Amino acid sequence: MRVIDIVQTLAASWWLLLLGLLVGGGGALALSASVTPTYVSTTTLFVAVRGQADTTAMEIASGSNAAQQKIKTYTALAGKPVVVDPVVAELDDGTTGADLAAAVSASSPTASTLMAISVTDPDPVRAAELADAVAASLRTVVTTVLEPEFSAGVPSVSMEVVEPARPAASPSSPRTTANLAAGALLGLAAGAAAALARRALDTKVRDRHDLAGDGTADDLAVVGEIPFDSGVRRRPVIVRDDSAHAHAEAFRMLRTNIRFLGAGSRARSFAVTSATPGEGKTTTAANLAVSLADSGLRTVVVDADMRRPNLARVLGLEGAVGLSDVLIGRVELDDVLQHWGRDGLVVLPAGDVPPNPSELLGSGAMRALLDDLGQRFDVVVVDTPPLLSVTDAALVGEMVTSTLLVVAAGRTRRDHVATALERLAVAGTPRAAVLTMTRRTRRDDYSYYAEGVEPLRGARALLRPFRGGRAPSGRS
Repeated sequence: MRVIDIVQTLAASWWLLLLGLLVGGGGALALSASVTPTYVSTTTLFVAVRGQADTTAMEIASGSNAAQQKIKTYTALAGKPVVVDPVVAELDDGTTGADLAAAVSASSPTASTLMAISVTDPDPVRAAELADAVAASLRTVVTTVLEPEFSAGVPSVSMEVVEPARPAASPSSPRTTANLAAGALLGLAAGAAAALARRALDTKVRDRHDLAGDGTADDLAVVGEIPFDSGVRRRPVIVRDDSAHAHAEAFRMLRTNIRFLGAGSRARSFAVTSATPGEGKTTTAANLAVSLADSGLRTVVVDADMRRPNLARVLGLEGAVGLSDVLIGRVELDDVLQHWGRDGLVVLPAGDVPPNPSELLGSGAMRALLDDLGQRFDVVVVDTPPLLSVTDAALVGEMVTSTLLVVAAGRTRRDHVATALERLAVAGTPRAAVLTMTRRTRRDDYSYYAEGVEPLRGARALLRPFRGGRAPSGRS
């Protein structure tokens, strides 16, 4: 996954990041609130070996080194029963020696004769009193019990308080601010991981990168992106109903882009299909055909979905007689071609639903029909059934210049796209994808045309290679 894909995934899943942030931060606050605050107070002692005064410099250094070595023992001694038991006896409040020993800690900086004795307690005042009491008890034990006298009545080691304990102004635990920051960061990381995992496990096509970057369709060009339109059922032919709308402009951009298909040949016939039903292939075929006709190209759109024909309904035409009737020789082609709109678009409905659509679409009569239409019109657009349902689209794909695979963003599975491409590979014709139902409308891109600039002037020149052939005969 590329860096930009990661950024886009995180941006699209912002709610997961926010949820993780709130849960992590809230959990940290709840945990901090549930912990009893404790305070730490510290007493600092200076340790010296008797006899350092009035001696040579070497003896002073030797005594200092001796004090540093002894401090290592004294720090371990601070929490022992010999030191804490006398303090507990004076407290007489139910505190045990083990309780006090667990609350006492002692340390000394390296190469120093200073020693710090700390006590942790829920009461800051009591913590200070206990720290001083433990320091006094340690001093008594060391100077009168453990260490030999320097001379009669003079201990060989002295321990002087240089900084008595003071009640702490703020608790040492819990550290609410630090816990909140750590919880929020962990929650944010968890939300990001969930978003990326959700993306990795998502089998649906979300954008054009899923068609060109996952290894299943790396030669599949995306020639158009049609935004999601909640009113598509009410106005399926958006190019006619609202030509200034962003969705209509998307179809005009598709019209312009398909000129690149079938490079080296005169791209003039297109099969429009999809992997599964409900991806917008018929709507795409209808709007593309209207857009092509609107640019001045003689265009015919054929409904070759003879299993669930829908093109006539989308365009508001009568479709009882059409392609199926022509293929079996029941009627002549000129008798069923219908004009639509003011720009010369011609429609060939599906006609009666036959019992053998695949045989009809794969027949020589179908190939001859498409050749005939190719001679009469500049562009032929053929709406075909979904690829994963039946083989009809693959059969028609062998007879056209290019195939447009309609893929619905957020609905079509990537493995379905891969299977559809495998079936189209048999036809051997160029194919491209049209991504429909995208959530990015790109209104900024289309706003240029909303200011009254005519977008079709350049399109007519770009589409000039499509022109050629004879005018449709008869009623066409």
